[in-house]
Amino acid sequence: MKTVHLIPLGNRCEIILDGVRMSGKPIQKAYLIVSRESNCLEEVKNALKNFIEIEVVKVSNDVYESAIELLKIIKKELDDGNDVYINLSDAPKELCIAGLISAQISRTKIYMAITSNGKVNSVIDLKVPPVKSIGEDKIALIKALEENGGEVESINRLIEIIEGKTDDQKRYMAQRARMSYHLKGLEEDGLIETKREGKNVRIRLTPLGKAYAIMILK
Repeated sequence: MKTVHLIPLGNRCEIILDGVRMSGKPIQKAYLIVSRESNCLEEVKNALKNFIEIEVVKVSNDVYESAIELLKIIKKELDDGNDVYINLSDAPKELCIAGLISAQISRTKIYMAITSNGKVNSVIDLKVPPVKSIGEDKIALIKALEENGGEVESINRLIEIIEGKTDDQKRYMAQRARMSYHLKGLEEDGLIETKREGKNVRIRLTPLGKAYAIMILK
């Protein structure tokens, strides 16, 4: 088992490295996350590469796209039985938000350096509120959407994917009512969006819904 750190890079190299050193956490591998030009990439990489495994990951400036990339890394490492931490000591704004979203969805631990006059005084563990619990029926809907390209053309198609076709009108109406209820909840939570197209309602995962799907897909 390894202890893996995800380290988004800003431009304060000493603070990034001191955050790692003063965290008191073991580290065998680090992902250096870059969303924009960072003066610290080479310095941090050179400081760590003789001691631990290093992988550089470039992500976009979009918060949700970055969160999805972070969650892919986290999911892979957790599936391999590793411990994962996110170091937000000097993360750019968009990666700080992406890191918080990723931590909340995956329940990954976060730490960050506390500074004064440009120096690290201490390192603290951040407590992230748990993500709202989502029931099995809603999880099944998210999985079905993700496994079908992130969207379907109608509620009927979603029912067919999850429960199969039925010619029993009473059963179908019960299925549709239950499906509509769960979809409304997912839309209120910002995980899906719907759009009427003629007689049908197209249903698709939002960027947040796609991020959530990463952690629940096997």
